[in-house]
Order: sequence, then C-alpha cells, then structure tokens
Amino acid sequence: MNKPERKGRQMGKVEDTQENFKICMDGNCSTCPSYPKKSDEGLFCARGASKAHIEKKGCNCPECPVWMDNGLSGMYYCVKQSKE
Repeated sequence: MNKPERKGRQMGKVEDTQENFKICMDGNCSTCPSYPKKSDEGLFCARGASKAHIEKKGCNCPECPVWMDNGLSGMYYCVKQSKE
C-alpha cells in the first residue's frame, strides 16, 4: 500500500527550502559517516551530488525526517548525479 502524499508535494520530490536544509543538517547529513566534513553542503536529495569527494562509509538518509516525509527510497544522494 502506498503512503499518501503529504502537504501537496509529489512523492519523491524534495523541496530545496531552508527548513528542509535545517532538518537535514540537525543530526542527519552532518553526522553521516560519509559526509564531507569540510563541506557546507547538505540536503543532497534536493540539491544533487556533493562537489566534494565522498567515500561511502555508511548512509543516514533512511533515518532523516526529510527522506521519510518525501517518500524517498534511495541512499547516498551525496554521490548521485541525478535525484530520485
């Protein structure tokens, strides 16, 4: 059974907002083992891949409220060239 769409957004499409960025960085991207520590980037599911080199050491995406609220299914958005 599919989850209903929330707040009028299309499932799988993350809005690039300051609110989503703050949610993302408060304990998700910023604490991810793969996050490029010298980066000020984040919200990769909305903004696309990082410009930094990413070494895959684990992924916090599935634990992120933004990921859950938008019905995402992918991981490692920081290294993907296209958004899901």
